[in-house]
Amino acid sequence: MNNENLEVYPLFAKTIVRTQIDLEGTDLSKIEWAQNYQNEISTSQNVLDEPNFTKLRKECMKGINDYFHGVIKVSEDTEIYITESWFNKTNKGQTHHRHWHPNSTLSAIVYLSGETGKGGNTSFITSQYDTLEFDVTEGNLWNSRSWTVEPAVGTMLIFPSSVEHLVQPYDGDEPRISLSFNTFVRGNLCQNKLMRLEV
Repeated sequence: MNNENLEVYPLFAKTIVRTQIDLEGTDLSKIEWAQNYQNEISTSQNVLDEPNFTKLRKECMKGINDYFHGVIKVSEDTEIYITESWFNKTNKGQTHHRHWHPNSTLSAIVYLSGETGKGGNTSFITSQYDTLEFDVTEGNLWNSRSWTVEPAVGTMLIFPSSVEHLVQPYDGDEPRISLSFNTFVRGNLCQNKLMRLEV
């Protein structure tokens, strides 16, 4: 963009936040695994309720509250909380299928292990399409229909649960292990007339 007077308004964006969390003391050695569609999933879907992951849960809740109350500025009258949580294990050559997280407000991914630069990237994909398809000279946040994030241990991605995403093929020898979790809300959601809601 050469015009210094040009202003860009990223209106109505699907806000995705990338942050770092402290993984010190997180022990993954006792996770029990089951087969998922194209990778493995923990047998428990409430792993953050387990006592040995108390610190990890606190780190995740800090990130979620920073997003919910700090970034999108939801009133403190509305509480957000974790409803379910599980681990994913992706071995060499495996992927995660394209999906979204129904019955959830915000979802998150925390990268716990794996080799950087060996694939296994998370791609976010829009489900909204324009009527005209243009050739673009450069992809950016304003014209892309998908956006890819390379995994790095200790990184957490937080996003609206309706945003579709997948994991590209992983080529590392060390398993790529991630935590995923969903959230919901309770309290006074809205005080406006004709839209009041308390859950």
